[in-house]
Amino acid sequence: MRRAASHSTSGKISRRRGRRVLRRSLQDLHEELRMLIPGGGPTLRSEELLSLTADYIMFLRFKVNVLRAISEMYMP
Repeated sequence: MRRAASHSTSGKISRRRGRRVLRRSLQDLHEELRMLIPGGGPTLRSEELLSLTADYIMFLRFKVNVLRAISEMYMP
């Protein structure tokens, strides 16, 4: 009986540790994203940061398309 109880307890501890590690890694990723995105200040909530990220990705895609079009005009 004690084995089952200790196994159950260790399982709970490892799940908590796993959640803590996941939460920490998500916080690290959030912080990295905040540094990469223009306007990604420290006061932005996750939803705002993800929306700003999506807008920035669209802007970069547009910029790449414009630069491709310009380069095609000058390349024979």
